[in-house]
Amino acid sequence: MNKDDIKLSDWGRIFLGEVPPEFILEVIIRMCFIYVIIVVSLRFLGRRMESMLSRGEMVTLVTLGASVGVAIHTPERGLLPSVMVILIIISLQSVQAYVTSRNAKAERILLDEIATLVENGRLMLSEMKKSRITRERLFAALRLKGIINLATIQRVYFESKGVFSIVTYIDEKERPGLCLLPESDTDFRAEVNYDENFIACRSCGNTVSIKEIDQRCSVCDQNEWETAVKEMA
Repeated sequence: MNKDDIKLSDWGRIFLGEVPPEFILEVIIRMCFIYVIIVVSLRFLGRRMESMLSRGEMVTLVTLGASVGVAIHTPERGLLPSVMVILIIISLQSVQAYVTSRNAKAERILLDEIATLVENGRLMLSEMKKSRITRERLFAALRLKGIINLATIQRVYFESKGVFSIVTYIDEKERPGLCLLPESDTDFRAEVNYDENFIACRSCGNTVSIKEIDQRCSVCDQNEWETAVKEMA
């Protein structure tokens, strides 16, 4: 299109482009057809597409969207190529699901391994670094579950679908640990109970008796400490 052909008063070009008005009806027909195809495709892909998506499932949805976009609004393109692409996507996803359900090694390669981010009330800093999970993101997920004491957590797993699985201790034993409340929220921090006999490493959450304090943490080799928290006041 030449520069001289662009005019702000050309409402026909702005709303219809360079296609005849009859193409609007064709777009509606194309859209209805593609809609049915996508619904049927998702039905064949199974209920897992309605839950948290894995990497492969995310690629499948993105590819589905990209394959049908051109077919809907481009009059020069037919619908059959898009249908063939959708059939290939369904086939590839089905093969991946079949292979990963029967081969643990293939599952680890395609879907990633589960990472343990917290173990017995301590942050696994190396695993967090590998998974690219920041302390604030992890702490926010724990606070959403109402957890303010890191020591009450037995395990936190970072699942292959990108969600956190949190396992807390089932006994009622008191465990002083690192406070998960934001440092900026001084009012809320003042409402919790602290154990003056224990201190927690701000870096990894390792908690030790104040009598056993060394200059650096024995777990992460950092020298940042704070009084360990017990529970809400």
